[in-house]
Amino acid sequence: MRKGFVFILLVLGLVFIGCKVYEKMIFSKYIPVLAYHDVINHPTEETDVSIESFEKQIQYLKKHHYETLSMDEFYEWKKGRKINGKKVVLTFDDGKESFYKVVVPVLEKYNFKGTIFIIESAIGEDGYLTKEQVLDLKENHPNITLASHSYNLHGETAAKSNDFSIYHEDMQKNKENGYVYYAYPFGIENASYEEALKENGYKLAFLFSPSHWASIEDHDFRIPRVPIYKSNSLFKFKWKLFLKK
Repeated sequence: MRKGFVFILLVLGLVFIGCKVYEKMIFSKYIPVLAYHDVINHPTEETDVSIESFEKQIQYLKKHHYETLSMDEFYEWKKGRKINGKKVVLTFDDGKESFYKVVVPVLEKYNFKGTIFIIESAIGEDGYLTKEQVLDLKENHPNITLASHSYNLHGETAAKSNDFSIYHEDMQKNKENGYVYYAYPFGIENASYEEALKENGYKLAFLFSPSHWASIEDHDFRIPRVPIYKSNSLFKFKWKLFLKK
C-alpha cells in the first residue's frame, strides 16, 4: 500500500515537472493574443461577448496563473526578452464605450493589462468612447494601452485599396496620438499597408485572423490573434488557450 502511494506521488511529481518544462518551452516562443470586440449584456454580433462570459474567462486566466502583458512588454518579448510562466495579451477592437464601462473595471479587479485599438474618427459617436473617456484612460489607467485601429479605414473599399497614399494619409491624421501599435480593420493587410505603417513609426501590427498564437518569429506587421466570439463556451475558450495553432 505504501509503495503504491509513493509511486502515485512520483508519477504526479513527474507530470508536474513535465508540465512546467512544457510551459517554459511553449511560452518562450509563443503567446496567445486574444482579440475581443464589444462586451455587452446581450450580444447580437458573433464578434461580441457577453459580460458574464467575459468575466468567467478573466477569472479562468487568473485562477490558472496567467499573467497579462502590456503591448510594450509583448514587443520586448518579440525582440528577445526572456519571460517566465504563462502569458497572454488581451486586445479589444474598435473603441466601444463598453470597454470603458465594463472591460476596464473587470481588468482592474484582477490586476490585468489590456490594449484598446481605437477607430479615431468614431470617438464621440453613439456607442463609442468619448473624448473624456479616452483622456481618462490615458491619464489614470496605467494598465491600459491605447493603440490604433485606423483613423477612418472601416469602409472595406479603403481598407482593401492597396494604395499607400490612402493608408499614409489616414495614419497622418492620427499622428498626434503617438500610437505605435496597430490592428488592421477587417484583418486586411498588404505590402503597401505595411510600408505606410513603417513610414509612420509603428512597431507592430495585428491581424484578426487566423486564430493562431503569436510566435516570436512572426513578421512584426502580420501578428495573428485568437478571436473570442459570442458562441465560444468556456470549454472552447480553454481549448483556444491550449492549442497554439
